Amino acid sequence: MNNIINVKKKLGDFKLNVKLKLEDGINCFFGPSGSGKTSIINCIAGLIKPDYAEIIINNVVLNSSKDNYFCPIHKRNIGYVFQDSRLFPHLNVIKNLTYGGFLSKDSKKNFNTNDIINLLKLGELINRYPYNLSGGEKQRVAIGRALLSQPKLIIMDEPLASLDHSKRNELLSYIAKVYLKFKIPIIYVSHSSTETFLLGHKINFINNGRLVYAGKKIDAFNYFNKNYLANKLDNFFQGKVTHVNKKNNLTKINIENQSLTVFTKKFKIEEEVLVRISASDLIICKSLPKEISALNYLKLKLTLMKIDNNLVILYFKFNSGLLKAHITKISLENLKLKKNDYYFILIKAININEVLSFNLT
Repeated sequence: MNNIINVKKKLGDFKLNVKLKLEDGINCFFGPSGSGKTSIINCIAGLIKPDYAEIIINNVVLNSSKDNYFCPIHKRNIGYVFQDSRLFPHLNVIKNLTYGGFLSKDSKKNFNTNDIINLLKLGELINRYPYNLSGGEKQRVAIGRALLSQPKLIIMDEPLASLDHSKRNELLSYIAKVYLKFKIPIIYVSHSSTETFLLGHKINFINNGRLVYAGKKIDAFNYFNKNYLANKLDNFFQGKVTHVNKKNNLTKINIENQSLTVFTKKFKIEEEVLVRISASDLIICKSLPKEISALNYLKLKLTLMKIDNNLVILYFKFNSGLLKAHITKISLENLKLKKNDYYFILIKAININEVLSFNLT
Protein backbone atom coordinates (compact mmCIF):
# COMPACT_ATOMS: atom_id res chain seq x y z
CA MET A 1 0.00 0.00 0.00
CA ASN A 2 1.09 3.54 -0.74
CA ASN A 3 0.84 5.58 2.49
CA ILE A 4 2.69 8.89 2.32
CA ILE A 5 2.43 11.79 4.76
CA ASN A 6 4.15 15.02 3.70
CA VAL A 7 2.82 18.09 5.50
CA LYS A 8 3.93 21.64 6.23
CA LYS A 9 2.00 24.00 8.47
CA LYS A 10 2.81 27.15 10.40
CA LEU A 11 0.87 27.41 13.64
CA GLY A 12 1.83 30.71 15.26
CA ASP A 13 5.55 30.46 16.00
CA PHE A 14 5.48 26.67 15.61
CA LYS A 15 6.45 25.19 12.25
CA LEU A 16 5.42 21.66 11.30
CA ASN A 17 7.44 20.06 8.52
CA VAL A 18 7.15 16.26 8.41
CA LYS A 19 7.56 13.66 5.71
CA LEU A 20 7.08 9.97 6.54
CA LYS A 21 5.65 6.69 5.31
CA LEU A 22 3.13 4.53 7.13
CA GLU A 23 3.70 0.78 7.28
CA ASP A 24 1.12 -1.99 7.54
CA GLY A 25 0.43 -2.44 11.24
CA ILE A 26 0.52 0.00 14.16
CA ASN A 27 2.48 3.18 13.43
CA CYS A 28 3.40 5.05 16.61
CA PHE A 29 4.09 8.78 16.70
CA PHE A 30 6.16 9.35 19.82
CA GLY A 31 7.50 12.56 21.31
CA PRO A 32 7.12 15.10 24.11
CA SER A 33 4.06 17.31 24.54
CA GLY A 34 4.11 20.14 22.01
CA SER A 35 6.30 18.28 19.51
CA GLY A 36 3.66 18.31 16.76
CA LYS A 37 2.21 14.78 16.97
CA THR A 38 -1.43 15.85 17.21
CA SER A 39 -0.97 18.49 14.49
CA ILE A 40 0.24 15.76 12.11
CA ILE A 41 -2.75 13.49 12.70
CA ASN A 42 -5.17 16.43 12.49
CA CYS A 43 -3.73 17.20 9.05
CA ILE A 44 -4.25 13.55 8.06
CA ALA A 45 -7.83 13.56 9.38
CA GLY A 46 -8.63 16.86 7.67
CA LEU A 47 -9.19 18.78 10.92
CA ILE A 48 -6.32 21.09 9.95
CA LYS A 49 -5.70 22.29 6.40
CA PRO A 50 -1.91 22.31 5.85
CA ASP A 51 -0.06 25.08 4.06
CA TYR A 52 1.42 22.31 1.91
CA ALA A 53 0.53 18.62 1.83
CA GLU A 54 0.77 15.40 -0.09
CA ILE A 55 -1.22 12.84 1.88
CA ILE A 56 -1.96 9.43 0.38
CA ILE A 57 -3.59 6.66 2.44
CA ASN A 58 -4.20 3.19 0.97
CA ASN A 59 -3.39 4.62 -2.48
CA VAL A 60 -6.16 7.24 -2.10
CA VAL A 61 -5.15 10.92 -2.31
CA LEU A 62 -6.52 12.94 0.61
CA ASN A 63 -4.47 16.10 0.07
CA SER A 64 -2.50 17.34 -2.89
CA SER A 65 -1.20 20.88 -2.93
CA LYS A 66 0.13 20.26 -6.43
CA ASP A 67 -3.39 19.54 -7.68
CA ASN A 68 -5.08 21.96 -5.25
CA TYR A 69 -7.12 19.10 -3.79
CA PHE A 70 -8.38 18.81 -0.20
CA CYS A 71 -10.64 15.83 0.56
CA PRO A 72 -13.54 16.73 2.90
CA ILE A 73 -13.36 15.20 6.37
CA HIS A 74 -16.46 13.01 5.95
CA LYS A 75 -15.04 11.40 2.81
CA ARG A 76 -11.64 10.46 4.26
CA ASN A 77 -12.83 7.17 5.73
CA ILE A 78 -10.75 7.61 8.90
CA GLY A 79 -11.79 6.51 12.38
CA TYR A 80 -10.56 8.90 15.08
CA VAL A 81 -10.29 8.00 18.79
CA PHE A 82 -9.61 11.08 20.91
CA GLN A 83 -7.84 11.41 24.27
CA ASP A 84 -11.26 11.82 25.90
CA SER A 85 -13.90 9.41 24.58
CA ARG A 86 -16.32 12.10 23.31
CA LEU A 87 -19.31 9.79 23.63
CA PHE A 88 -22.78 11.28 23.29
CA PRO A 89 -24.02 11.61 26.89
CA HIS A 90 -27.72 11.25 25.92
CA LEU A 91 -27.17 7.94 24.06
CA ASN A 92 -26.55 4.56 25.63
CA VAL A 93 -23.62 2.38 24.60
CA ILE A 94 -25.35 0.52 21.77
CA LYS A 95 -26.58 3.79 20.24
CA ASN A 96 -23.15 5.38 20.59
CA LEU A 97 -21.65 2.35 18.84
CA THR A 98 -24.14 2.26 15.99
CA TYR A 99 -23.84 6.00 15.44
CA GLY A 100 -20.60 5.17 13.65
CA GLY A 101 -22.67 3.28 11.10
CA PHE A 102 -24.40 6.49 10.01
CA LEU A 103 -21.02 7.69 8.76
CA SER A 104 -20.58 4.63 6.57
CA LYS A 105 -23.97 4.09 4.91
CA ASP A 106 -22.39 3.73 1.50
CA SER A 107 -19.32 1.80 2.65
CA LYS A 108 -18.71 -1.91 2.40
CA LYS A 109 -19.30 -3.51 5.81
CA ASN A 110 -16.09 -5.26 6.80
CA PHE A 111 -17.54 -6.21 10.19
CA ASN A 112 -20.80 -5.77 12.06
CA THR A 113 -21.86 -4.52 15.47
CA ASN A 114 -21.72 -7.97 17.06
CA ASP A 115 -18.12 -8.43 15.86
CA ILE A 116 -17.12 -5.28 17.71
CA ILE A 117 -19.16 -6.00 20.84
CA ASN A 118 -17.53 -9.43 21.12
CA LEU A 119 -13.99 -8.24 20.38
CA LEU A 120 -14.10 -5.37 22.89
CA LYS A 121 -16.25 -7.27 25.44
CA LEU A 122 -19.00 -4.68 25.51
CA GLY A 123 -21.95 -7.07 25.85
CA GLU A 124 -22.70 -6.20 29.48
CA LEU A 125 -22.44 -2.47 28.81
CA ILE A 126 -24.74 -1.93 25.83
CA ASN A 127 -27.67 -0.48 27.84
CA ARG A 128 -25.55 1.76 30.06
CA TYR A 129 -25.03 5.49 29.54
CA PRO A 130 -21.59 7.18 29.48
CA TYR A 131 -22.00 8.62 33.00
CA ASN A 132 -22.15 5.02 34.28
CA LEU A 133 -18.95 3.84 32.57
CA SER A 134 -15.34 3.82 33.77
CA GLY A 135 -12.66 5.63 31.76
CA GLY A 136 -11.45 2.38 30.19
CA GLU A 137 -15.00 1.32 29.28
CA LYS A 138 -15.66 4.67 27.62
CA GLN A 139 -12.52 4.32 25.51
CA ARG A 140 -13.49 0.78 24.45
CA VAL A 141 -16.85 2.16 23.27
CA ALA A 142 -15.07 5.01 21.45
CA ILE A 143 -12.82 2.49 19.68
CA GLY A 144 -15.87 0.42 18.74
CA ARG A 145 -17.69 3.47 17.36
CA ALA A 146 -14.63 4.36 15.26
CA LEU A 147 -14.46 0.81 13.89
CA LEU A 148 -18.14 0.74 12.97
CA SER A 149 -17.59 3.71 10.67
CA GLN A 150 -15.80 1.06 8.52
CA PRO A 151 -12.55 3.07 8.30
CA LYS A 152 -9.53 2.40 6.10
CA LEU A 153 -7.32 3.93 8.81
CA ILE A 154 -7.70 4.42 12.57
CA ILE A 155 -6.07 7.34 14.40
CA MET A 156 -5.70 7.18 18.19
CA ASP A 157 -4.58 10.36 19.95
CA GLU A 158 -3.24 9.40 23.39
CA PRO A 159 -6.33 7.27 24.18
CA LEU A 160 -4.90 6.02 27.49
CA ALA A 161 -3.76 9.37 28.91
CA SER A 162 -6.56 9.64 31.48
CA LEU A 163 -6.45 6.00 32.66
CA ASP A 164 -4.68 4.46 35.63
CA HIS A 165 -1.84 1.95 35.18
CA SER A 166 -3.91 -1.26 35.32
CA LYS A 167 -6.59 0.06 32.94
CA ARG A 168 -3.90 1.22 30.50
CA ASN A 169 -2.44 -2.28 30.23
CA GLU A 170 -5.92 -3.75 29.75
CA LEU A 171 -6.81 -1.34 26.96
CA LEU A 172 -3.44 -1.86 25.24
CA SER A 173 -4.43 -5.50 24.74
CA TYR A 174 -7.71 -4.46 23.11
CA ILE A 175 -5.91 -2.09 20.74
CA ALA A 176 -3.53 -4.88 19.72
CA LYS A 177 -6.51 -7.18 19.12
CA VAL A 178 -8.15 -4.59 16.84
CA TYR A 179 -5.19 -4.72 14.47
CA LEU A 180 -4.71 -8.49 14.69
CA LYS A 181 -8.40 -9.13 13.98
CA PHE A 182 -9.11 -6.60 11.23
CA LYS A 183 -5.65 -5.66 9.86
CA ILE A 184 -6.63 -1.99 9.66
CA PRO A 185 -3.58 0.30 9.80
CA ILE A 186 -3.44 2.31 13.03
CA ILE A 187 -1.67 5.57 13.87
CA TYR A 188 -1.12 5.63 17.61
CA VAL A 189 0.02 8.91 19.19
CA SER A 190 1.66 8.91 22.62
CA HIS A 191 4.35 10.45 24.79
CA SER A 192 4.50 7.19 26.79
CA SER A 193 7.59 5.21 25.77
CA THR A 194 6.10 2.04 27.31
CA GLU A 195 2.91 2.21 25.22
CA THR A 196 4.91 3.07 22.12
CA PHE A 197 7.32 0.15 22.38
CA LEU A 198 4.62 -2.36 23.32
CA LEU A 199 2.30 -1.53 20.41
CA GLY A 200 4.42 -0.11 17.62
CA HIS A 201 5.39 -2.05 14.53
CA LYS A 202 6.99 1.12 13.20
CA ILE A 203 7.96 3.97 15.54
CA ASN A 204 8.27 7.59 14.41
CA PHE A 205 10.05 9.97 16.80
CA ILE A 206 8.69 13.51 16.48
CA ASN A 207 10.37 16.54 18.01
CA ASN A 208 9.89 20.27 17.42
CA GLY A 209 7.70 19.69 14.37
CA ARG A 210 10.17 17.34 12.65
CA LEU A 211 10.58 13.61 12.15
CA VAL A 212 13.91 12.89 13.85
CA TYR A 213 13.91 9.09 13.50
CA ALA A 214 11.75 6.30 12.09
CA GLY A 215 12.32 2.57 12.35
CA LYS A 216 11.11 -0.82 13.47
CA LYS A 217 10.93 -1.73 17.14
CA ILE A 218 14.41 -3.17 17.76
CA ASP A 219 16.13 -0.29 15.95
CA ALA A 220 13.92 2.20 17.78
CA PHE A 221 14.98 0.64 21.12
CA ASN A 222 18.61 1.31 20.30
CA TYR A 223 17.91 4.83 19.07
CA PHE A 224 15.91 5.66 22.20
CA ASN A 225 18.52 4.24 24.54
CA LYS A 226 21.27 6.26 22.89
CA ASN A 227 19.69 9.52 21.87
CA TYR A 228 16.17 10.26 22.92
CA LEU A 229 14.85 12.18 25.94
CA ALA A 230 18.03 11.76 27.98
CA ASN A 231 16.41 13.62 30.88
CA LYS A 232 14.01 10.70 31.41
CA LEU A 233 16.85 8.17 31.45
CA ASP A 234 14.88 5.02 30.78
CA ASN A 235 16.43 1.96 29.16
CA PHE A 236 14.19 -0.34 27.09
CA PHE A 237 15.03 -3.87 25.97
CA GLN A 238 13.21 -6.79 24.43
CA GLY A 239 13.79 -10.11 26.19
CA LYS A 240 12.54 -13.66 26.59
CA VAL A 241 11.61 -15.49 29.82
CA THR A 242 13.87 -18.50 30.40
CA HIS A 243 13.03 -19.55 33.97
CA VAL A 244 10.30 -18.86 36.55
CA ASN A 245 10.86 -19.56 40.26
CA LYS A 246 7.34 -19.25 41.65
CA LYS A 247 8.38 -20.13 45.18
CA ASN A 248 10.71 -17.11 45.42
CA ASN A 249 8.78 -14.89 42.98
CA LEU A 250 11.76 -14.57 40.62
CA THR A 251 12.01 -14.73 36.85
CA LYS A 252 15.05 -14.94 34.60
CA ILE A 253 14.95 -13.00 31.34
CA ASN A 254 17.44 -13.28 28.49
CA ILE A 255 18.25 -10.10 26.58
CA GLU A 256 20.31 -11.33 23.64
CA ASN A 257 23.32 -12.95 25.39
CA GLN A 258 22.74 -11.31 28.81
CA SER A 259 20.53 -12.58 31.65
CA LEU A 260 18.59 -10.58 34.25
CA THR A 261 16.63 -11.72 37.31
CA VAL A 262 13.48 -9.74 38.12
CA PHE A 263 11.07 -9.86 41.05
CA THR A 264 7.92 -11.35 39.48
CA LYS A 265 6.35 -14.72 38.70
CA LYS A 266 3.55 -13.63 36.34
CA PHE A 267 5.20 -14.70 33.07
CA LYS A 268 5.55 -18.00 31.24
CA ILE A 269 8.73 -19.56 29.90
CA GLU A 270 9.48 -18.41 26.30
CA GLU A 271 7.24 -15.36 26.71
CA GLU A 272 8.50 -12.21 24.95
CA VAL A 273 8.68 -9.22 27.29
CA LEU A 274 9.55 -5.52 27.33
CA VAL A 275 11.97 -4.58 30.13
CA ARG A 276 12.35 -1.01 31.41
CA ILE A 277 15.33 -0.14 33.60
CA SER A 278 15.83 3.33 35.06
CA ALA A 279 19.38 4.64 34.65
CA SER A 280 19.27 6.12 38.14
CA ASP A 281 18.76 2.65 39.68
CA LEU A 282 22.11 1.29 38.46
CA ILE A 283 25.22 1.07 40.65
CA ILE A 284 28.66 1.23 39.01
CA CYS A 285 31.62 -0.70 40.49
CA LYS A 286 35.26 -1.04 39.44
CA SER A 287 35.36 -4.53 40.98
CA LEU A 288 32.63 -6.95 41.90
CA PRO A 289 31.71 -6.65 45.59
CA LYS A 290 31.32 -9.77 47.72
CA GLU A 291 28.30 -10.63 49.86
CA ILE A 292 25.87 -8.14 48.33
CA SER A 293 22.07 -8.29 48.00
CA ALA A 294 21.83 -7.38 44.30
CA LEU A 295 20.95 -10.42 42.17
CA ASN A 296 22.16 -8.93 38.88
CA TYR A 297 25.53 -7.76 37.71
CA LEU A 298 26.81 -7.03 34.23
CA LYS A 299 30.38 -6.45 33.10
CA LEU A 300 30.19 -3.87 30.33
CA LYS A 301 32.42 -1.52 28.37
CA LEU A 302 32.01 2.23 28.96
CA THR A 303 31.75 3.86 25.53
CA LEU A 304 30.59 7.43 26.20
CA MET A 305 30.12 9.97 29.02
CA LYS A 306 28.00 13.13 29.03
CA ILE A 307 28.27 15.65 31.88
CA ASP A 308 25.42 18.06 32.64
CA ASN A 309 25.15 20.20 35.82
CA ASN A 310 27.12 17.88 38.10
CA LEU A 311 25.25 14.83 36.82
CA VAL A 312 26.72 12.30 34.40
CA ILE A 313 25.14 9.93 31.87
CA LEU A 314 27.28 6.86 31.21
CA TYR A 315 26.71 4.80 28.08
CA PHE A 316 27.76 1.16 28.25
CA LYS A 317 27.92 -1.27 25.35
CA PHE A 318 25.06 -3.71 25.96
CA ASN A 319 24.62 -6.46 23.37
CA SER A 320 23.81 -4.72 20.08
CA GLY A 321 22.72 -1.52 21.84
CA LEU A 322 23.51 0.66 24.85
CA LEU A 323 22.69 0.76 28.55
CA LYS A 324 22.49 4.19 30.21
CA ALA A 325 23.51 4.80 33.83
CA HIS A 326 23.07 8.04 35.79
CA ILE A 327 25.55 9.09 38.48
CA THR A 328 26.83 12.29 40.09
CA LYS A 329 29.91 14.08 38.86
CA ILE A 330 31.64 13.50 42.22
CA SER A 331 31.09 9.72 41.81
CA LEU A 332 32.71 9.91 38.38
CA GLU A 333 35.72 11.71 39.87
CA ASN A 334 36.01 9.35 42.85
CA LEU A 335 35.91 6.25 40.67
CA LYS A 336 38.14 7.79 37.96
CA LEU A 337 36.05 6.17 35.24
CA LYS A 338 37.55 6.04 31.75
CA LYS A 339 36.10 5.42 28.33
CA ASN A 340 36.71 1.96 26.85
CA ASP A 341 37.34 0.39 30.27
CA TYR A 342 35.10 -2.38 31.62
CA TYR A 343 33.02 -1.93 34.79
CA PHE A 344 30.48 -3.89 36.79
CA ILE A 345 26.87 -2.66 36.81
CA LEU A 346 24.77 -3.86 39.76
CA ILE A 347 20.96 -4.04 39.47
CA LYS A 348 18.61 -5.11 42.25
CA ALA A 349 15.85 -7.45 41.06
CA ILE A 350 13.19 -5.20 42.60
CA ASN A 351 14.69 -2.15 40.86
CA ILE A 352 13.92 -3.39 37.36
CA ASN A 353 11.09 -0.96 37.07
CA GLU A 354 8.70 -2.55 34.63
CA VAL A 355 8.37 -5.82 32.76
CA LEU A 356 5.43 -6.14 30.36
CA SER A 357 4.39 -8.91 28.01
CA PHE A 358 4.55 -8.45 24.26
CA ASN A 359 1.77 -11.02 24.06
CA LEU A 360 -0.99 -8.43 24.39
CA THR A 361 -3.70 -10.75 23.07
